[in-house]
Amino acid sequence: MYRFAFMTIVTFSAMLGSIANAADPPADRVLAMYFHRTERCPTCKMMGAYSEEAVKTGFADKLKDGTVEYRYIDYEKKENAELAKAYKVAGPALIVAKIEDKKVAKYKDLKDIWTKVREKPEFIKYVQENVKAFTQ
Repeated sequence: MYRFAFMTIVTFSAMLGSIANAADPPADRVLAMYFHRTERCPTCKMMGAYSEEAVKTGFADKLKDGTVEYRYIDYEKKENAELAKAYKVAGPALIVAKIEDKKVAKYKDLKDIWTKVREKPEFIKYVQENVKAFTQ
């Protein structure tokens, strides 16, 4: 079962990169994915916006060269169901994945976004530290 889930992650991560960019994404990169519901509450919208801001302000150069990516993913949409299942997403979540040689080497669910959402500087710092850890 674990092998199937891992292969699903690899397949869908590759699809995300190729859909988002006209050029092929780098074989090695970090992918930050904010999984959300179709209809979002104000807190979920805030977490998505803060996550995006953290990545964009902390990794502008890496975003430009494609070695860091940020994506919003509606996990309730049928086309994203397998990806959400592979990352074990059951509710809004920020997942950071390390892609090596176009395959997911590891990933982490940044669960503390829920406890830090009311403290924007702490939220931004938490996300940036975790993305940075995956870029090294």
